[in-house]
Amino acid sequence: MLAGVILAILAQYAYTNDWMWFRIFHTLGFVGYIFIISGLAYFSLSFIHQLSRDEKNRIKRYYQQQHSEKEA
Repeated sequence: MLAGVILAILAQYAYTNDWMWFRIFHTLGFVGYIFIISGLAYFSLSFIHQLSRDEKNRIKRYYQQQHSEKEA
């Protein structure tokens, strides 16, 4: 994601300063945006996965507690 931010900033800098190789930097900026979106998706899915794992463990402990109370 950080690489995407750097590429996007570099592309914008190339555009504002009218660099000779602007088209290449423009393409790299587009790739940078793809990196940013992919990074955000990865971190979002990782966060959702962690939440679901925590919830699964919480439910498992609840049912184990209920089962042990019925035996006692």
